[in-house]
Amino acid sequence: MELTGRFWFKRTWSGKLVLLVEEKRQRRRLFGKGGSEFKLTWREAKLLDFADNALSPLVDLGRQHRHGSGSRSGPRLVPVPAAASA
Repeated sequence: MELTGRFWFKRTWSGKLVLLVEEKRQRRRLFGKGGSEFKLTWREAKLLDFADNALSPLVDLGRQHRHGSGSRSGPRLVPVPAAASA
């Protein structure tokens, strides 16, 4: 079981927000038939999943938002150098 780093959010009927993570599972082989070795499945995230390196970008997003760099200051504008005309 290995996380791929992809995540998604879903909302339950009661309005609760649930984090889904994609994981790579070994495929069961029946009677030696061929096919791919792994299949990708979605499951609800556990607390231990946040310690995995694949979800570090998600944790970093949470830190940035918590420090107020997102909603209060608005979008950051990055200066783009003008194209030199020759």
